[in-house]
Amino acid sequence: MDEKLKLAEAELQLAAENLAAAALVAGNQLYRNAVTALYYAAYHVVVALLAAHGIETASHDGVQAQFGLHFVKTGALDKNAGKFLGNLYHARLTADYKGYVDVDRQDYEEATKQAKVVVEAVAGYLARQFPALDCTRLRSLSAAL
Repeated sequence: MDEKLKLAEAELQLAAENLAAAALVAGNQLYRNAVTALYYAAYHVVVALLAAHGIETASHDGVQAQFGLHFVKTGALDKNAGKFLGNLYHARLTADYKGYVDVDRQDYEEATKQAKVVVEAVAGYLARQFPALDCTRLRSLSAAL
């Protein structure tokens, strides 16, 4: 396996860990933390996609920009995946930095729907384009949310 795919595989593992964490903390009604974990699951699966293609970024904004440019605007992935990644980013900022804003079960459920769209779209693409990458655990965790 080449270095790009090794990096992508490591990012997929991080995405899976964040999906598992989201389910765990949501089960304890820690919705603020769950929303943050859902964003990071989506973020890491997108970073895996970029890494598999040899596209490097230096920031969260860069990840969103490169994802949009190379995969959403080209039609390779559904435009909702790009929109939802941005929505999840803003939800994460609210959850992490605006303690005065309530983050409740409804916010978690909306973030879950959006994260599942991003994760499923990217994992499906990766499974088709890079069969050496194992997306099974990631897809299973996403489906269980």
